[in-house]
Amino acid sequence: MNHSKKRQSPEHSDYSGIGELFNAEVMCNYNAFIVKSAMKDFHDAKTVVDFGAGIGTLSLVFRELFSIEPLCVEIDSKNKECLTERGLEHIDSLESLNESVDLIFSSNVLEHIEDDVSILEKMRDKLSLKGKIYLYLPAKMSLWSDLDDQVGHYRRYEINELKIKCQKAGLNIEKLHYAESLGFFASLLTKVLGYNPDSGIGSISTLKFYDKYLFPISKFLDAIGVKYLFGKNIILITSKK
Repeated sequence: MNHSKKRQSPEHSDYSGIGELFNAEVMCNYNAFIVKSAMKDFHDAKTVVDFGAGIGTLSLVFRELFSIEPLCVEIDSKNKECLTERGLEHIDSLESLNESVDLIFSSNVLEHIEDDVSILEKMRDKLSLKGKIYLYLPAKMSLWSDLDDQVGHYRRYEINELKIKCQKAGLNIEKLHYAESLGFFASLLTKVLGYNPDSGIGSISTLKFYDKYLFPISKFLDAIGVKYLFGKNIILITSKK
């Protein structure tokens, strides 16, 4: 069953969800974690692409924490205006890349793309010899909620599904595990109570509380091994075969 509204690749879509993107910027610890987990093994990365960069929230983290200026791939006109205002270079598609890159980074994007395998293939073709792809993806169809419908997801990912898709795309899996173990239960709560960015789950006050008090606990649980059992998200790192 297709639970979601039809959405296309960031390369072929006018969807931005710009309100949710700005709200998410209050989650400083969470956003820093995503970028730090991407850079953990790639401190020597010189060229970085942020695929589906949105308004540049995570690209700014690359800039501030690692002095890296990612090249953003983004098609939405409102998002591109924001990227320009923030001094972030952007292009419309991976095909516009004129050189190979060391790291293709993408957070919570592939779930919006119907043919995600073709995007993985395009990413593979743009990697340098030792280049990597880092993906941060929503996990578990069992966590599907009205939020997934509202933002236009095609799917939440399963571990075995990603193994199959990487095989099809000609990619070696270097890391594949869950993230945000405590967030798993927060997502269950969203599924039961519904998503309400104005005053309930998803509101700025709720996001700030989670980021300050609950996310550090989630990181600790992940660090002691819970990430190999379950989580709200999945971290996938791949390279060319």
